Amino acid sequence: MKHVRYTLAYFLLFCFLLPVEGRAEEVQKDLKIQEVFQRYGKKRNVTMVELSNEMLETFSMTHYKSIIIKDDPEALQFARQCLEADQKGARKIKEVTDGGGVISAYYQLPGLKPDVNRFILFKVSNKGVLTLVYIEGELDSEDLITILFTKKDL
Repeated sequence: MKHVRYTLAYFLLFCFLLPVEGRAEEVQKDLKIQEVFQRYGKKRNVTMVELSNEMLETFSMTHYKSIIIKDDPEALQFARQCLEADQKGARKIKEVTDGGGVISAYYQLPGLKPDVNRFILFKVSNKGVLTLVYIEGELDSEDLITILFTKKDL
């Protein structure tokens, strides 16, 4: 399990550099954040990543999709509206607001299938860079927190 955590942490750091087109529509069809991926995924200053099935299986995930949007206040406002709609019924694991807007959030959503958890991660950097991540899989929230937020020796 320790090897999987290290591998996932390294992979997540590098996967933001690999733009790919997605198939999240069927997975995220009940979520408003799907519209963020659809509307902004192919625009300038945007990086969108979706993992292949082989990588997903390695990390006990069934879906991973992320989008990074640079310097787009309208996209940020839209993403926050979508996030607000999707957080209803979700378990707030972490949420930070500033000036009335969410700047960092981590939500666990009700699963569509037994033993499959769904997560939304959201962050806005000091420079206005928006990062939105959707993860689905057998991981529980503690496993995901450990993988994503534990500092690793490089």
